[in-house]
Amino acid sequence: MFPVKTFGRNIRKAFLEPGFAVVALIKRLKAALSYKFSKSGKAPLPESLTFFLTYECNLRCRMCGQWGDAGANKLFEPVKVNKSLKIASYIKLLEEVKGFKPHITLFGGEPLLYSGFEELVNEIKKRGLHLGIITNGTLLKKYAKTIVNAGVEVVSISVDGPAELHDKVRGMEGAYLKLKEGVEEINRLKKEKNTAKPLLNLVCTISELNYQSIKEMPPVAGELGADTLNLHHLIFTGSETLESHNKYFKEKFGVDSEEWAGFIRPAVKEIDPKQLAKDIEELKRGKYPFLFTVYPDLSGKEIIKYYTEENFVAKEYPGRCLSPWLTAYIYPDGEVMPCQGLGFTAGNIEVDTFGDIWNGEKMQKFRKELKKQKVFKICYKCTELYRY
Repeated sequence: MFPVKTFGRNIRKAFLEPGFAVVALIKRLKAALSYKFSKSGKAPLPESLTFFLTYECNLRCRMCGQWGDAGANKLFEPVKVNKSLKIASYIKLLEEVKGFKPHITLFGGEPLLYSGFEELVNEIKKRGLHLGIITNGTLLKKYAKTIVNAGVEVVSISVDGPAELHDKVRGMEGAYLKLKEGVEEINRLKKEKNTAKPLLNLVCTISELNYQSIKEMPPVAGELGADTLNLHHLIFTGSETLESHNKYFKEKFGVDSEEWAGFIRPAVKEIDPKQLAKDIEELKRGKYPFLFTVYPDLSGKEIIKYYTEENFVAKEYPGRCLSPWLTAYIYPDGEVMPCQGLGFTAGNIEVDTFGDIWNGEKMQKFRKELKKQKVFKICYKCTELYRY
């Protein structure tokens, strides 16, 4: 029902948050059963919701599909980039969903740029919801006190390597120093308050820019006092794949998946997948004072195929996408999407309730078509495919 490697990874993570892990497992089992046996396209209430608080970001990370070298957000009109929901809209949504206790992730852009960030964090935690934040870390010191005092469970920080390399990839001199100061402040406040929250998760996205330096990441994680270190394989696609997908997707759903254009990365050919596979295997054999994971957790042979074969799906994974049965994404204009970047909208929280959207007609149609296809052609290198 679930991929063995994903199950193993989740077991290791469960030791950090056992109570949350049990709740998540139950929800995933319900979703998997719904996927397997239901023909309606309906799904149990989701395990998690991701709030894209803003499109704005203060960095221009070169590999980023949003604002990187070929980022799709660069083509957005200013009115779209500046769009964000008012805090009242989020509070209304939280009141609707608090009963089924979804995990909430705050993301962006850079979520700490959202003007109501501190108030929103407190509103989420006031309702007893499990909360994670994904950030580039440059503004972390400013908000460290709010994050620790509110009881945020997880802060995931993007790190590309040691200071000089990180700053080069991020396009900002001193970016590493800023995130280091933020992490140090969080660790100081945790110690002062005698709490383990938030867990600090370092996420290193592998790209042609840093793949030769991944063996330097464990010392970085040690320096920052991280609880977990995750090496994350690059999300990317090819122009022919996107063109083919858009033709099909436009016929089925009336929209193009324009944001995927930001993930066309010809430079991925500069990665030596054999060397990358060798280095990852060596890292896996290491002993660390933090949890070390690779996602997706591919074998050496499959890492090579991942970076060289257009329509690759790992043999250790089911080859189907369960994500729209488990999660939804709320964008800065209130649009609710079952997947990032596909451009398909199931409704808007400013107009309808989340419950009506989650199992509404549009979402049912999307799930039924996805189940029929197992995976859309554009999604072979989307790592959500390997999450559940």
